[in-house]
Amino acid sequence: RGAATLQMQGGQVLDQVPERYLEPALPKVGGNAIVLVGESKHSKGKMLERSSRMGKGVIQIFEDMSVKTLSLDDLAEWVGPLDDDMME
Repeated sequence: RGAATLQMQGGQVLDQVPERYLEPALPKVGGNAIVLVGESKHSKGKMLERSSRMGKGVIQIFEDMSVKTLSLDDLAEWVGPLDDDMME
C-alpha cells in the first residue's frame, strides 16, 4: 500500500515508512483532526464529539464549517499546520 514521510520531534526525517508500521492517533474532543478517507479526505477540522463505544466522531470541517459524523477509523489527530500555504 502506501508509505509516509515522518518528521520526528527532534527534527529527524524518516522517509518511506511503510503504512503497516503506522497507526493514527485518535483525536481528542476540542482537538484538531484530519479525515483519512471518503469524500472529505484530507479535510481538517475540530473534533466536537467522540464516542468510543459507538466508534463515531463528530468533526466540524474548517474549510466550509460543515459538521460530519464519521467512523473513528476514518479520523486521526492532526498536529501539523492548518493552512496549506504553511506547508511550503
